[in-house]
Amino acid sequence: MNAVAIGPLVFSNERLQAIIAIVVFLGVVELLALRWPDRAGAARRWASIALVSWILAARSGFVIAEWPSFAAAPLDILKLWQGGFDPRAGLFGFGLAMFAALLRRPEAVRPVLVATVCAGMALSAARFTLPDEARGRLPAITLRDLGDRPFSLRDLEGRPVVINLWATWCPPCRREMPMMMEMAEARDDVEMRFVNQQESPAAIATYLAMEQLSSRGVLLDTDGELMAGFGVLGLPSTLFFDAEGRLAAVHTGEISRAELDARVENLIRRSR
Repeated sequence: MNAVAIGPLVFSNERLQAIIAIVVFLGVVELLALRWPDRAGAARRWASIALVSWILAARSGFVIAEWPSFAAAPLDILKLWQGGFDPRAGLFGFGLAMFAALLRRPEAVRPVLVATVCAGMALSAARFTLPDEARGRLPAITLRDLGDRPFSLRDLEGRPVVINLWATWCPPCRREMPMMMEMAEARDDVEMRFVNQQESPAAIATYLAMEQLSSRGVLLDTDGELMAGFGVLGLPSTLFFDAEGRLAAVHTGEISRAELDARVENLIRRSR
């Protein structure tokens, strides 16, 4: 399973792991501030600076690596909730912040580094407990398109496949759909299908007409077989299969153009 449901909220394992690490980092800083009150102000300030530096540097590294995708939609740079961070660039930004702290407030370095070690241990434990894994194969099921024509998913084997699970009532699905359909039209090196979950053909057709979107590649999963079969907890979710039909990755939640491009390129490399 690649996601965890907490009440009405669904978090991908990767995102929940990051949240756990950040909470532990800030929590340990607060505990050390109580332990060393003379360093409390400096520790809190430089911990915040180091965390923000990691986020900005990691995001910048990802944006630079995927610039062609961001050039087409520059405002996506600000959509941090969609994911897309380069951990190596983040470490560089964190290191710069720690170097500045060493020069200006050396007493703050020790608490921040202790908190960093604790956050790293918490992240390792979270990854062990909540592994970001993908298992399964392209299922041998037959769905129907909006024209009520049958379509077997196994017919897609032999090429990389991206299957987006969505619904018209889902706001993140509606936001990402135009971009994903545009990419499906532009790329001929991957098969992309948009499998609606448990809605009527009339509701889907009305939504597509209203948004002036094509029905090409849209399939109906009236029983929610794909969500149940792969343990998907929320929408949208995007499944990536290699040319052999093996599930290579799962993305839970709204996906950005850059993240989708990067995952498709990885999928194509894996399928060669």
